[in-house]
Parts: sequence; C-alpha cells; structure tokens
Amino acid sequence: MDDRIKRNRETIKPNWLDLYNVNSPKRQGLQRPDQFIKPNNQNQTFNLLKEFPNIKQKSLSEVIASRRSLRQYEQVDLSFEELSYLLWESCRVVSFKENAVFRTIPTAGATNSMETYVYLNQVNELDSGIYLYVQDKHKLSLIKSGKELNNLVNESLLKQLRGAQVVFFFTAIPARTEYKYDFCAHKMIAIEAGHACQNLSLSSEVIDCGVCAICAYDQKKVDSLLNIDSEEQFTIYCATVGKKYN
Repeated sequence: MDDRIKRNRETIKPNWLDLYNVNSPKRQGLQRPDQFIKPNNQNQTFNLLKEFPNIKQKSLSEVIASRRSLRQYEQVDLSFEELSYLLWESCRVVSFKENAVFRTIPTAGATNSMETYVYLNQVNELDSGIYLYVQDKHKLSLIKSGKELNNLVNESLLKQLRGAQVVFFFTAIPARTEYKYDFCAHKMIAIEAGHACQNLSLSSEVIDCGVCAICAYDQKKVDSLLNIDSEEQFTIYCATVGKKYN
C-alpha cells in the first residue's frame, strides 16, 4: 500500500484509547486558542436577519427527499433574507461560554474548529465580494471585493462556480480541536465540516436552492482568496449554492 494512503487512513481511524495517555495542550494547562475570529475593525460589517417572514418552511422529510447535488443554477438574485436564513440555519452560534461553543452543527467537545466565509455573487442588498461570517454575532464582515473576484473564485474552484449565487467556504483552525483531542482532532474536524455542509444542503432546499459540495479545489488559491495562511487555518470544504430552475 502506498505510504501516503496508509497515513491518511490512519488519520481517520485513530485509537481513542491512546488519547488517554497523551499530554494534550489542555492537560499541559496551555492557553486555549481563541474561539472566534475577530473581524478587522476597518472592514465593513453587515447585520444579518434573524427572522424570516417570507420563507415558507418545509418538513424535514421534504428537504431530505428533494436534496440532490445541483450544478446548474437559474440566473436570479438570492434575497438578503434568503442569505441570512442559510447562514442562520447552517452556521450560527446558539450559545457560548469561556471554553465551549454550541452551534447549529455538532462540534467535537464544543471546540468549534471551523469558520465560514462566503463569496456573494448575486445577492440583493450586498455588493459582490468575499465575506467572513462573524458567527458569534450573526454578521458579515467584508474581506475582499473587486471585479476580478468572479474569475478568481472560478479558477480556485477548478471552474466549478457555474453561476452560483453564493459560495460557502468552510475553513478549519485545527489548534482549537487539537487543544483538547490532540491526534484524534483531525478526524473530528472533517466530520464537523460534513455536518456544516449537510445543514447548508437541507436549509437550501427550503428556499428552493440546490447545493454542490466541492472537495476538488485549488487549496493554495482558495486560501489566498480568503486571506488565510494555509497552515494554522485552511479551507476544508466548499459548496456552491444557487436557485433551482422553475
């Protein structure tokens, strides 16, 4: 077996019992990593909606039955309310305290390994650009804008943008989960990303949108787009979101 494949298999089947004998950063009494990214004060921030009077809810059975990967989208704008709804249901923080974050997605030991960024391509009331989702405040903070972004995003996604109204970028900050779970953290981070994208897929069905989850992307280009270092924070999962054809 190829050594690289073998190493990767070991990453997703760690021996949990070995963790009891590991001197993790938490056991060493080291400082816990920051639970949230703080937006740059110079960046524009936008409050998102927390109530959605124009969105007609569907049953869980309905959205599970209709969910399929969608790669072609109708060229209409997503409403600001719809964008707010997707972030509210997929990624929001429900509550937090000094050493635990509780979100709409399961996160290992409440360690909150992930952050969410979005590229807004066609959304009413907001300019096209890349934004950080400020998860503890349910806001967006503008990271980057410019006419060249559409092409740059498409290139970083290996030409899989396909006119989507929004692209979600889920990033990992491994130190948050390594602090408590050491070598077991990386499997748990990957699982957490899957939870987030499933939330996104199901909530998108409510607003008659489809999602294409993307693992095939140019790591360096995507991380550069988000202004992250690709070491202590890096993209782990992407997803395009767009309106279904009537």
